[in-house]
Amino acid sequence: MNATLAIWWSLARHTHGTSRDRLPTTLAVTAFAVTTWSVLTVAGGVQAFAARAASAGADSDAQVYPLLSWVSVALLLVPTATLGAAAARLTVARRDERLARLRLAGATSTQIGAMTLLDAAVQAVVGAALGVVLDVVALPALARLRFQGRAFDVAELRLGPWPVLATVAAVLLVALVSSAVSLRRVAITPLGVAQRLPQKGLSWTRVVPVLVLGVGFVAAFNAGSVVFGAGVVVGALVLVGFLAGAFAVFNLVGPLLVSVLGRVLGARARTVPTLLAARRMSEDPKSTWRSVGGISLVTFVAGCLSVTPGLTAGSPGEGDAQLLGDIGTGAAVTLVIAAVLAAVSTGVTQASRVLDSRGRYRTLHLAGTDVAVLHAARSRETWIPLVVTMGGAGALALLIVSPVIGLLSAAPTGVLWFVGCAVAGAGLVLGAARASRSLVVAAAQGDPTGIPSR
Repeated sequence: MNATLAIWWSLARHTHGTSRDRLPTTLAVTAFAVTTWSVLTVAGGVQAFAARAASAGADSDAQVYPLLSWVSVALLLVPTATLGAAAARLTVARRDERLARLRLAGATSTQIGAMTLLDAAVQAVVGAALGVVLDVVALPALARLRFQGRAFDVAELRLGPWPVLATVAAVLLVALVSSAVSLRRVAITPLGVAQRLPQKGLSWTRVVPVLVLGVGFVAAFNAGSVVFGAGVVVGALVLVGFLAGAFAVFNLVGPLLVSVLGRVLGARARTVPTLLAARRMSEDPKSTWRSVGGISLVTFVAGCLSVTPGLTAGSPGEGDAQLLGDIGTGAAVTLVIAAVLAAVSTGVTQASRVLDSRGRYRTLHLAGTDVAVLHAARSRETWIPLVVTMGGAGALALLIVSPVIGLLSAAPTGVLWFVGCAVAGAGLVLGAARASRSLVVAAAQGDPTGIPSR
C-alpha cells in the first residue's frame, strides 16, 4: 500500500505541467463543487420550510411547503447525481492511458484501481470543500428570496455540521462508486493496452414507461374535476407529481432518441463534420444525452411550469395566490440550479468524450482531417441533439399543460419565462462545450494522454 501511495503521489505532482493538462482536473473539481453546493442549497431550503411548518402559529398552507421542497429535491436528484458521476468518469478517462503504462511497467490491477480511486477521492474532497465554501458565500443572497410573505434568515438556511459532513460523504461515495464502475469498462492488459469494452445497445423497452405515464396522464385528465375539486393545493401537488414522473421518463428515453437521431443523421449526412457527429451520436448515445439532457429537462420543466403565472392571476383566494406564487418562485430557483448543473455537466461530459476519443482524433488528423473539422464535428454533436431534444421536451410540456393551456394567454409572462429558460440554457450548454476545445487540439497533435513530455 505504501508503494501505491508513493507512486500515486509522484504522478500527482508531475502531471500538471500546462493549463491544458490541468483542465480535466479543474473541470472535475468544479463539478464536485457545484454538486455539493446544489445539495446544500436545496437541503437548506427543506430545513427552513420544515422549521417554519413546525413553528407555533403556522397556518395549514405552511405544511405544504416542506412537501414541495422535497419535490424540488426529486427534480434535482438526477442531474446532481449525473454531474457527480460525470466528474468521476472524467477522472478515469484522463487516467487510462497512464494506467496502461504503469501496468506495462509491472503495476498490478489492484494498484491501478487503488490509484484511480485515490484520484477520484482527492478531487471529490477538494471539490466538496469548495462547494461548502460556495454555499456559505451564497447564503446571504439566497436568504433574500421571499416565501410565505417574508424573506429567510440566514440562520434558517444554514445547515449544521452533521448534514454538511453527510453531504461531503455522499459526494465522495458517488465519486468512488462511479470511478470503480467506469474502471471496470476499461480492460488494461498486462501488455499495457487500454481497451474500451463494448457497450450494450439500447432497448426499445425504454419506451414502456412513456406508455405508462401516458395512461396515468389520461386518467388524471379525466378525473381533473375531482382532483382540483379537492382544493388548489391537492391539484398543484398532483400536477407537480406528474412533472417529476415525466422528468424521469424523459431522462430514460433521451438516449434512445439520440441514438435514432444519430442513425438518421448519418444516413443523410452530406459533409464530413456531420457524418463524424452522427457516428459519435449513434455509437455512444448515453454520453451524448448526458451532455445535452440536463438543459432539455430544464426546458421541459420550464414549459410545464409556464402556466403558473396564469394560475396565480386567476386564483380567487389570497392564500391560494400566495401559495401558487411561491410555487412559481421555487420553480424558478429549481430551474436556475438545474441550468447550472446542466452547464457544468456538459463541460465535464464533453471533456470526458474527448479523452475517450483521443486515439480516434489523432488517427483522423494523421489521415488529413483538419482540426477545424474536428471542432465542427464536436459542435454539431452538441447543438443538433440539443435542438432536437429541447424541441421534444417543449412539445411534451405543451402536451401535459394542454388542459390548461388557455392560462398562457391570461399571463404571457409564462411564455417569456419558458423561452428565456430555453435560450439561456442552450447558451450555457454551447458555451460549456467550448471549454474542452484545447483537449481536441492536444489529441490531434499527438498528446493524447494529457501528460506533459519530460
